[in-house]
Amino acid sequence: MLLSLKDAAKALGISYSTVHGLINQGELEWVAMGSRQFVARQALMDFISSNSHKGYYRAR
Repeated sequence: MLLSLKDAAKALGISYSTVHGLINQGELEWVAMGSRQFVARQALMDFISSNSHKGYYRAR
């Protein structure tokens, strides 16, 4: 149910530092267990859904 930040980055196809940045910006929810951070699979799915676009989309 939980992925390490490294595994979350691999699942999204982005770098570890980008995942860490998304967490720091509040864009991606995370869970603390001890001193480690994890991302729930559902949080990844929610992130993908909220950043998915249909049709023509011009990036900012």
